[in-house]
Amino acid sequence: MSWREQCLIRLGDATTSLDHLVGAMRDVTAELGFEHCSYVHRQPLPIAQPALHWASTYPKAWLDRYFQRQYLEVDPLVRRVLQVSTPVVWGDGDGDDQPQFWEEARSFGIRHGWAVSSRGHAGAVGLMSVARSHDPVTAAELERHEMQLLWLAHTAQGLVATLPGMAAPPLEPLSLRECEVLRWSAAGKTADEIGMILAITPRTVAFHINRCIAKLDAANKTEAVAKALVLGLL
Repeated sequence: MSWREQCLIRLGDATTSLDHLVGAMRDVTAELGFEHCSYVHRQPLPIAQPALHWASTYPKAWLDRYFQRQYLEVDPLVRRVLQVSTPVVWGDGDGDDQPQFWEEARSFGIRHGWAVSSRGHAGAVGLMSVARSHDPVTAAELERHEMQLLWLAHTAQGLVATLPGMAAPPLEPLSLRECEVLRWSAAGKTADEIGMILAITPRTVAFHINRCIAKLDAANKTEAVAKALVLGLL
């Protein structure tokens, strides 16, 4: 049985909760040389305060300090990982940005690690990080294990969506014409202007906008445009 097949069995047996899944991920990454594993899953809605789910095997004392001091808002690693599509390797040398954060992390044995973000269905974002208290992550180590870590991160993204209470609410898909109308609405065009652009009547434009509002469970056109943009529909 291949490594991936073994991992799928181990992860599949843990899909009762995010905590159980991350625990299984920690067991897998421990075999790759890491002590701790963390996974953050952010759903795009509601827009004002996107749903955030987090599970971690990092030391409890560090997690308590992390949330007590609201480090999620300033965590330089989270910012770096979300800004790029490639993995980020970090270590003791990362201290110029938010030095207090890094100093405290090191005091709890969080000294070296690897992290990557992934994009899932309907605009969901996942962030997997692994860490340890000893030895920097080397190029030779990445040559051996980075593809396994990447596979694990993207597999976790898919599995998280199947966990109880984690699936994004199903939305009726927008038609091509509805997307066109919303796209022009997002550009600031009025119903009369959109009608001229698409060679349809303003009444038809209004019909399509109302259909978009209903499909996206929005309160008005502005919210429908915002939701469509967040969900990557336009």
